[in-house]
Amino acid sequence: MKISHVLIYISFISLPLFAVSDKFSQIPLPQGIFLDIGGQTCNNKCLDRLLKDKEIFSFLSKYNDENSTKYTQENYLIYGQMFNVFFDIDLKTVKIAILVPQKTIKSHAVTSVNAATSYLLRQSNNFELEVFNSGDESREALIEKLVQIRKSGYSHVIAPVTQNGVQTLFENSDGLYVFIPTLHKSLFDDAPNNIFFGGIDYNAQIAALSNFSNGYAIAISDDTQLGLVLNKMIEDHDKVLIEETVFASAKDDLKKYFTNNKNLNSSSVYLNTRPVMTSLLASQLRIYKYSPFALLSTQANYQPALLVLSQYEDRKNLYLANSIGKIDGELNSINSFFGNNLEYEYVNYAVSIGIEYLNERFFAQKMERLFEENVGESGQVLYNTKIYKTSRYGFLPQVVIPNVQNTANINEN
Repeated sequence: MKISHVLIYISFISLPLFAVSDKFSQIPLPQGIFLDIGGQTCNNKCLDRLLKDKEIFSFLSKYNDENSTKYTQENYLIYGQMFNVFFDIDLKTVKIAILVPQKTIKSHAVTSVNAATSYLLRQSNNFELEVFNSGDESREALIEKLVQIRKSGYSHVIAPVTQNGVQTLFENSDGLYVFIPTLHKSLFDDAPNNIFFGGIDYNAQIAALSNFSNGYAIAISDDTQLGLVLNKMIEDHDKVLIEETVFASAKDDLKKYFTNNKNLNSSSVYLNTRPVMTSLLASQLRIYKYSPFALLSTQANYQPALLVLSQYEDRKNLYLANSIGKIDGELNSINSFFGNNLEYEYVNYAVSIGIEYLNERFFAQKMERLFEENVGESGQVLYNTKIYKTSRYGFLPQVVIPNVQNTANINEN
């Protein structure tokens, strides 16, 4: 087999693939070889297990004609053609490293790699994509991986880290261009110019939601760092913050809070909680027969789980902010094949924008732009914010705010 120019290194985890359609994208895909990092032989039973578990990258890397059966040969041809393993092309190679602290970001470690791979496949790029798993966000672990990234010849990095690891990147990223899809630039005053951000602008979302508030706010959050930050933003945007409450889990004493809490009537209640807790709180408001002016929530609850977990009567007065924009159909299909979601998972969406930005700016690829969002002079992705309400079965757009810098300008859909 002729070795091509495209290398996809999977160094820390097997990526499951889930086909959702029998018609894959018609775009010409780049060539690829899948390197067997583990080095262990794989017999027929092993190959069959990899196929059964949808670990297609591992299957392609371990396949050998000597080990093959008719079943494995057929699947190798199917997936080989899908990823264009067999033919060589001469295109400029896009080289990007992905730095993932897997223990910290958990499932985003896999989905971020899937999103990056999907984008490069959609654009038919000749690419090298290598994953560097730091495990956690300790200073030593991150610095070790940054050294490895440089030694491996990479200058462009996607790094879905949390605030715990970002300072280490600030201080040790000389010579690298780093895109952080998980954090917003406004959180930092000292970010160097070689680091770019794709995090959601929650301040813009709160500002947009405040247009649906009567100015008398109640903030209920979970015990996450984000929940506490959102509470502070609400205080900045609403005229009066009546009360601020934190529920660490559903085991907290909800009865005590909801009994004779007259503030809940006619106030704007911000639910800075995840879907499970949001659904529970919304149901308690109705059970205790309170009538808030409105329920308001940011990106965290813009996901189908909310529709499943809550009753329509509990959330019919709930307004949600969302900054995920239009998604290219072919890109969405490829992500779906990987079991990935762009429509409701903002980190995956931000990773895709980051890959496009690095690709367009530094590799000078002639390509069709797939996203409307731009990266501003500050190095932050500029998102538009839309407001939705829920129907019984989905999300209904309410207003569009074309410029997040000017939230007073609201246009009806």
